[in-house]
Order: sequence, then structure tokens, then C-alpha cells
Amino acid sequence: MGNFRANKAILLFTLAWFVLSLLQAYFTEIIEDEAYYWLYSQFPAWGYFDHPPMVAMLIRLGYSIIPNTLGVRILTSLMGAGSIYILWLLIPERSRDSRMFMWSVFAISLMHLNVAGFIALPDVPLVFFTSLFFLVLRKYLEEDRMKQALLLGFLVAGMMYSKYHALLILFFTLLSNWKLFLRRSFWVIVLLATILYLPHLVWEYRNDFVSFQYHLISRNDPFQPRQILEYLGNQLLVTGPFIGAILLYLAFIRRVSGPYERMLKYNLVGFFGFFLVSSIRGHVEPHWTAAAFPPMVVLAMINLKAHPGFRKWISILGIASVPVILVIRAYLVWDFLPIPDNVSRMFHGKATWAAQIAEVAGDRPVVFSNKYQFPSVYWYYTGKKAYTRNDMLYRRNQFDIWPLESELEGQRVLFSFWGHNDSIRHVPTVLGDFPYLEIERWCSFNRLNIKILEKKPEAGAGMPFSIPVRISNPTSLPVSLDRECDQSPLLMYGFLSRDREIRYGKVDPQPVFGSLQPGEEVTLELPLVAPDEPGTYRLIIAFGSKLLLPGINGRPAELTVISPPVQ
Repeated sequence: MGNFRANKAILLFTLAWFVLSLLQAYFTEIIEDEAYYWLYSQFPAWGYFDHPPMVAMLIRLGYSIIPNTLGVRILTSLMGAGSIYILWLLIPERSRDSRMFMWSVFAISLMHLNVAGFIALPDVPLVFFTSLFFLVLRKYLEEDRMKQALLLGFLVAGMMYSKYHALLILFFTLLSNWKLFLRRSFWVIVLLATILYLPHLVWEYRNDFVSFQYHLISRNDPFQPRQILEYLGNQLLVTGPFIGAILLYLAFIRRVSGPYERMLKYNLVGFFGFFLVSSIRGHVEPHWTAAAFPPMVVLAMINLKAHPGFRKWISILGIASVPVILVIRAYLVWDFLPIPDNVSRMFHGKATWAAQIAEVAGDRPVVFSNKYQFPSVYWYYTGKKAYTRNDMLYRRNQFDIWPLESELEGQRVLFSFWGHNDSIRHVPTVLGDFPYLEIERWCSFNRLNIKILEKKPEAGAGMPFSIPVRISNPTSLPVSLDRECDQSPLLMYGFLSRDREIRYGKVDPQPVFGSLQPGEEVTLELPLVAPDEPGTYRLIIAFGSKLLLPGINGRPAELTVISPPVQ
């Protein structure tokens, strides 16, 4: 009777959570990353630059039924609520306590947004499929049956189509129980998941494995000690802010019993440990540990019986978190708190901002610089095409894969420009000043590929040297470098030092180009001049113009600049 009442209470809690998520989904403005994923959904594919396609599929389906923010978020809201109930089922019956569970879940701030929340982000389907994976895996650990193996194959594919972090879950799960390799049915899981995932792998192959290059290579930053402290502080904040330390403590000190708990513990420690190490080489977003939250909650609930003194504090802190969480949720709809502008702009004013720019742009597309979120938000709220031109100070993104650059060739555009130019105009918006240039014939050439053929070149400080490059057209359309543009293309170079200091200039003399046909390649020897100071630099060769910094046409090379010999 007690279990029936507890299950009923959790079902009602889950239903209330879902209703709250639907209200929040409808009344809260789209956030920048959601607009980006919404734009994903307008270009259906088996993969995208930053993520696998699951979030785009969910948005496309929901938005086709309800064409507003509710449609964008309805399926992730459903998955988020479903994850809560699955999380309850993951707790062994002997350890279930509905009151402690509800207080804990409600008090975890990240549950309201990224783990089981309403925002359409890849973490939500990842946590949903991961929770189901743990649930079925518990049964599979007890009984080696083909039914569970087939279901696990589908769930592994669902996890992998949601976010690449699923690889960590699979790795730590297998690390916790290597004997799974000895089961014949295990290889059925591997085979089925691989077959289901093949369309995405084919997409990656056709796009030069762009996602893996970005996540494994391009995201490295110089080490800064504050990144580790920032990571630890963020994790305490997103797991709480009041109750997180208790849940983490109870989960981490749990002495596991049996393969199921060991699997949860490996995933918990592995996930938090992996991103702790990752913080050494770059910034770690707080929500990247989202998939570790199910193991954290389950292990904490299991261990609570052995530490009953924490029950009172969970109740007190859970109650204390209610007004805070509700005020924050209300703030996401109404801008009534004295919050810094950089935080406020994440949730408010974007629709008005887009309308203010659209009023000036008219029927002209808007080209932004180095910011994939801005064109996504603008496109979402206005329905008008936008683009971002990325240069050497930023990174590539999905806009570099879509054919938008070639579609804008030669068109009149409004170009968001933050440099110095006598022709700059300004639009005052609710999100600040918007400087722009009116371009009559727009041209940019990031779609061309430039490969530096010398892997680790060397040059004397301040001395001329040459570098061999291959310029190719990987697209299905000719690219005319000699067409009339307001900003004629220049082949340029840039040196980026370890302290992020940038130096750039144009290749002199300029090569003479005509048109590059699809698949055509040109090999050149480019004359450059090395920086004056010895050291290691990232050498970038790309197309720019008198107005535009060198773009992103390929991978940089590591240039070593040495001191000239003493005469």
C-alpha cells in the first residue's frame, strides 16, 4: 500500500512538473541556443556541426504541430517530465522515499532547465535515454535476455543521437563491468546500435568528421587555474544551490553493493572527474555534467537510509528552495529582477531586438560577425534569412556547412560591423547599439578550403619565408573569385600567438584567381613575412578583404619562429 501511494505521489508530481514546463515553454522567450537548434530543424540532416540530430528532430516534429515556442519545446518538456518518473523507478524499492525524492529533484536547479526542464537542448533527450538505458540495463544485469539486449541497442542509439557525451556513459558503464563483453547478447547490442547510428557516421564522413574535429581538437584553450575553481563552483550551484552539496556527498561516499550500484558509481565519479580534467584545457559549461545527475540522485537516495540525519536538512533546504526556484522561473517570463544585462539578455528582449533590426534591413538579409546565435534568433523571430561570417578570431559552426554563403553572393545585405569605418550606421535596440554597414554586393569565401601543405613550418624572426598551400572548392557549385564585390577578396595570413595576440596582413603579391569549379584544386607557394618575436604561432591562411579579417578556410599550422643567427 505504501509503494502504491508513493508511486501515485510521484506520478502527480511528474504531471504537475509537465504542466509547469508547458506553461514555461509557451511564455518564455526562445533562448539563443534553442534558436540555433530550431534553425537546425529547418535544414533536416543526419548530423550538424555541434551535435547529433536528435534535438533538431524533436523540434521539427513539435514545431510542425505548434509553430511557436511551445512547439519548439513540447517534446523536450515531455521527455524532461518522463525522466523524473524514470529516475524514481531507478531507485530500488527498499530505498524509495517519495518526499525526499521530490524535495531533492525540485531543489536541483539544473533539473528545471537542462536535465528535466522545458528548454529544447540536447541534454534533455540525452538524460531521458540515459535514464531508460540505466533502467533496462539493471534488468539486463540480472537476466541475460535477448529482449533487453535489443531494447538496449535502441537506447544506445538514442543516446548517441542526442549528444556525444553518451560515449562517456557507455565507456564508464563497460569499465564498471567488463564481463559484459563475454555475453553473446552484448554484441547484439553493439551491432544494432551501430546499424542504427550508421546514417550519422556517414554524414560525419561526408563532412570530414567536422563534429569530432571540433569537440576533440578545436576547443582547447590555454590553461588557467580559475577554470578549475569555476568548474567546481558551477557544479555546486547547478546541483543545488541549497541541496547539491548533500546529494553529491551522499552519492560519492556510498559504498556500492552489486554491479548495478557499481555501474552508477563509475558513471558518477567518471563524469564529474572527466570534466574536472577537461577544465584544465578549457571552459566547461555547467550543464555538461547533466547525464551524471541520475546516478547522483539514485545513489544519494540509496545512501540516505544509512545517514538519516540528512533527511531533516533535505526537507529544510528543499522547502527553502521553493520560493527561490519559483521566483527564477517567473523571472524567465517577466523581467522584474535587478539582474546584470548579460544574464537578462539571455531570456528577454530578443523578439523586440530582431524586429528593430528588421525594420532597418527591410528585405535585405542580415550578415552577422562571429556569432551563430544572433542570426539564429533573428531568423526565428522575423522569418528572414540571416548569416554569420566567421573569421580567424572565432570558430566554424553550422553556418559554414549550410549553402547560405553562396546564396548571398552578390546580394545587398546589412552587415553587422564592429570595426572602424566612416560608413557605419547605428540602430539603437533594446539589447544595445547595433552598428552596421550597407553592402550592395556582398562576397565572402569561407566555403573554399585552404590546406597548408607543410605541417610544422619554421621561419626566422622578421624574415621572409614561403609556405605551400592547396586551395580547393569542395562545394557542388563554381566559386568566382573575380566577380564584382564591394569588398574584393584578398588572400590573407594571420599569426595567433599563445597569449591570443593576433597579427595579420595580405599576401603580397596577390595570386590571380578566376573561378574554381566543383572539386578543382590550385597549389600555390605563398610569400610571407614571419613575426618579429620568436615563439610558436598558429599560422592561418584565409580569404578576407580590406574590410573583413581573414576568414576560416582550413586548419591552422603550427609555425615556429626562431631567432636569426648572430652575425
